[in-house]
Amino acid sequence: MYFTDNLPDPEHIFDLYDSVGWNDFLKLSKERLHHALTQSTFVISVYDNDQLIATGRIISDGVINAYLCGLVVHPSYQNQGIGKGIVQKLIVKCQKRNLHLQLICTEENIPYYKKLDFEEFGVGMKKK
Repeated sequence: MYFTDNLPDPEHIFDLYDSVGWNDFLKLSKERLHHALTQSTFVISVYDNDQLIATGRIISDGVINAYLCGLVVHPSYQNQGIGKGIVQKLIVKCQKRNLHLQLICTEENIPYYKKLDFEEFGVGMKKK
């Protein structure tokens, strides 16, 4: 297993998102999903041999704010510290640029992010 800054190819990212049901929600083509990654400030991907098993990314204005998004670990590899490793590497990248890192998550994921030293600071909202 290895971590890399290299972007996964469209097929691999689509398959990973499909493994957790995100494609049902996002309804994006492989190409559009891949394009979202190419627009990200930082991307960390994790492979087991040639299989993409996890990824996470940062979107940012490059000066002040950075947002963690798209943290996903294939169900067969969850609870092994892989997501934590991705987040830690992304935190370091943000700290090097003095970016203020934030994220929005679901209620059930709050305990996970609290273990990674994130704290609640506001209320998130989304457009219906």
